[in-house]
Amino acid sequence: EQVGFWTTLVGTSNQTLTYMLRWESLAERERKWNAFASDPEWIAMRAATEAEAIIVERIENTLLN
Repeated sequence: EQVGFWTTLVGTSNQTLTYMLRWESLAERERKWNAFASDPEWIAMRAATEAEAIIVERIENTLLN
């Protein structure tokens, strides 16, 4: 479940996108995130989108309680 999306107003990069997802449990997160990350359609779409230039420099995960 998407909680929200934010861009950086003040910081080291205004190109940063931060988003928050809600999970019922760590098990749900592992199952669904791994399915998303390994989805062939997503992998192909990302490769096509980044064919000329990388748009995702890095991904950082933080788990909040």
